[in-house]
Amino acid sequence: MPLDVLMGLPLEESSLCNSPHEYSLNLQNNMSLSYNVARQKLRVWAERRKKYYDLRVKPQQFQVGDWVYYHYPRRFKYRSLKWQKAYTGPYFVVKLIQPSNCWLQKSPKAKAFAAHVDKLQKCYGETPSWLVPSNL
Repeated sequence: MPLDVLMGLPLEESSLCNSPHEYSLNLQNNMSLSYNVARQKLRVWAERRKKYYDLRVKPQQFQVGDWVYYHYPRRFKYRSLKWQKAYTGPYFVVKLIQPSNCWLQKSPKAKAFAAHVDKLQKCYGETPSWLVPSNL
């Protein structure tokens, strides 16, 4: 290449390191910077996916104190999905997280967990008696 002969090779930042220690520090800084950029992009993409998922939510209204079933299909080997239970529960709605999530709790000592409203179905049958109506 005539240009390389005339001007010389371009200096790169990686060739400016004088010692292996300096090179490793430079590499570590570049890797942590790229990791942070990737995490920021993943956060933005996750929020965007959640926004578009929430747009298709079926309009179901649950209140704190309602009893619901949670869609949690279990797959058993050699059994048809047609004959398996898809819902578990009933669960108590502890808290609403607008616009489309809520916290559920199975019993008074059970740990509460968040669930999307698309996975819930209102319970019209008998409900557990562990919650006294005056606590609502």
